[in-house]
Amino acid sequence: MSALQPPRCLSTPAPGPVLVFAPHPDDEVIGVGGTLALHARQGDRVHVLVAFDGAAALPDRTREEARELRRLEALAAGRALSTNTCALTHQFLEFPEGHEPSGADLRRGAALLARILLERRPTSVYAPWPGDAHTDHRTLARALALALEQIPAHQRPEHLWGYEVWSTLEPSCLMDVTPVMAMKRAALACHVSQGASELTRRALGLAAWRSAHLDGDQRYAEALCPFPLADSQRFESAPNFSSEPCA
Repeated sequence: MSALQPPRCLSTPAPGPVLVFAPHPDDEVIGVGGTLALHARQGDRVHVLVAFDGAAALPDRTREEARELRRLEALAAGRALSTNTCALTHQFLEFPEGHEPSGADLRRGAALLARILLERRPTSVYAPWPGDAHTDHRTLARALALALEQIPAHQRPEHLWGYEVWSTLEPSCLMDVTPVMAMKRAALACHVSQGASELTRRALGLAAWRSAHLDGDQRYAEALCPFPLADSQRFESAPNFSSEPCA
């Protein structure tokens, strides 16, 4: 992050329905679990789309057993990020993970994501940023960028954000998630098959490090950057809600 152009610090996300794209069960919690909890607390409808089945992370189980376990863990994590009045919903595409798709596969995936975007009409979208080190994360980002190109500009989500999991990004915004860190911690703990204790240590360490630009001690933040379109255009305008430059 640049000292000349510090990221903006936000304490509340833009209101309205949310669609978050997760490569695997748990990625949305690591990257934007706190932000999703903030959305839920302000009554926004939050839908999580999980693209890949995550079965490769459990080689000692059959694919069917692994898929079901990871699905149940994701649903439990969603409940941990929900409130009494706003429960996260999930959709599992269950594509096999760990390979580069063909051009035809990518186009079919993009068409599916475009249909989902048009059906759900989210105000805010969160997705893995295209520079992430994980193959599946980059594949989902590429498919989403192509999907957005298929949607007329006036029907695209107002706010398009990339989040980090495996690789750090250059943030334009930092979401202060300190008030909901107990919810994020509980959601991470649901992913027992992925080593919840170590997963939590890494995710909370990243969120603690990201708080360097926030005022006060013992703070936590999640980093966001504009999500680019397939033709490398970016939504350069700042979000249409109140924020102040970080100190």
